[in-house]
Amino acid sequence: MLRKIYLLFGFCPLYIVAQFPLQTAVLQLVNDPQLAGANWSICAVDLQTGDTLAAFHAAKQLPAASITKLVSTAAALEVLGPDYAAKTQILLDGQLKEHGVFHGNVWIIGGGDVTLGSRYFNESGRELEFLNSWVKIIQNQGIQYITGQIIADASAFGYDKCPVGWERLDMGNYYGCGSYGLNFFDNTLKLTFQTGAPGTPLVLKNCYPTEFNYQLAIEAKAASVSGDETFIHGEPYNYQRVIKGKLPANRTAFEVKGSMPDPEQLLAQMFYQELQKQGIRVDGGSAAVRLHPQLKSQRSENLNLIHTEIGAQLADVVYWTNQRSINLFAEGLVRQIGAAQYGMGTYENGLRVLDSLFLTWQLGTNGIVDGSGLSKVNRMSASQYVHLLAVQTQKNHFQVYLKSLPIAGQTGTVKNLCKGQPGEGKVHAKSGSINGIKAYSGYVDAANGHQIAFAIIANNYPISGAAMSKKMEPLLNRLATYQALPK
Repeated sequence: MLRKIYLLFGFCPLYIVAQFPLQTAVLQLVNDPQLAGANWSICAVDLQTGDTLAAFHAAKQLPAASITKLVSTAAALEVLGPDYAAKTQILLDGQLKEHGVFHGNVWIIGGGDVTLGSRYFNESGRELEFLNSWVKIIQNQGIQYITGQIIADASAFGYDKCPVGWERLDMGNYYGCGSYGLNFFDNTLKLTFQTGAPGTPLVLKNCYPTEFNYQLAIEAKAASVSGDETFIHGEPYNYQRVIKGKLPANRTAFEVKGSMPDPEQLLAQMFYQELQKQGIRVDGGSAAVRLHPQLKSQRSENLNLIHTEIGAQLADVVYWTNQRSINLFAEGLVRQIGAAQYGMGTYENGLRVLDSLFLTWQLGTNGIVDGSGLSKVNRMSASQYVHLLAVQTQKNHFQVYLKSLPIAGQTGTVKNLCKGQPGEGKVHAKSGSINGIKAYSGYVDAANGHQIAFAIIANNYPISGAAMSKKMEPLLNRLATYQALPK
């Protein structure tokens, strides 16, 4: 059946689907005069019969924002399996002498875990308790004094800054956090501002976790707005950031989330500070391998592993990735599959794995360059997404994949989609939204008991994203109420 579906995707003229009433809904959408000039790729297939129920430029490859996460999560489940968990190791390089004096260095070696100290896996306010646990582990070794350094090593995943096509406008914000060999606290800094009268500059009151190297130029101002309308401009490994835009006026404390410039270095610093705080002297301070690569070559071969921090299972990471559209998690998944297949978790290796999977799954050309969809360089067609979804139904981990998708009108990023309409509870879909891009893709439980795989991608439309969602709802409702015509 999958081969039949795949062949239909590549050759999908309108006369094939014109017999179906769903095609009328498609034509009403793409011919809407308010959407003149929009670019479309649409496809819907009955997975039980293989029939193409609706299509419009089904093979046209377009950027599709966060529905790209359907690719990265499927790839991770295929390569790693739902039970996989990334690890972070604490190792000793040296010798413990009399009176609790450890002559050597303490290493934190990253395995790309994106869940360490994450708010999605820890209670609020307790995200950083793992640092206290690590101190206790050091104390349990009998160590009271460290003559060397606390060294963080994220080198197993390379030091790529970000995927192709990411913009400086995005990378300084929480949703533009990069993924690295060491990640913690969702790679986020919480910035607290005090605002005055409209038109006055913001005042930065606090940064948590404390990042003393962070240099924020404040160009944003207070205004008569109700929410956060700021953007933080910056790049990975660069501490100089600029915040622009507006925050609500006359607030004593308003929180804005920005990305950590360098999680590897900050984690080493924070572990060092926590050790000092709890009475363990560390003479050498903290260091990071990216800034001091010679440290790795100086490391002995007989390291003593004293602790392995095991991250959340992949099934749970996939769930949150799709439910909340977490870019950091999606990027981490691409790096993880690269590490699993080629030994290094670089973006290049991750994309090599995607290339191989596209061939195995018969998806055609891989036009994906990141895991999250934040890059507008991504290119994939509606028919490719539908075939991807069809392939996943044959996998042992399909229920994990399906469960990760938000349900229209009920959960996740589509909880307001089709609310109180026929599609509520019937559409299991990933949403995608960037300025000028709106997309939905997933599965529909049709009225005839069949499962439909669909993708709707729109680019360059002249209305708001919220308005575009409303325009798409009638088609989604028609999919949910679909009944096959008599033969």
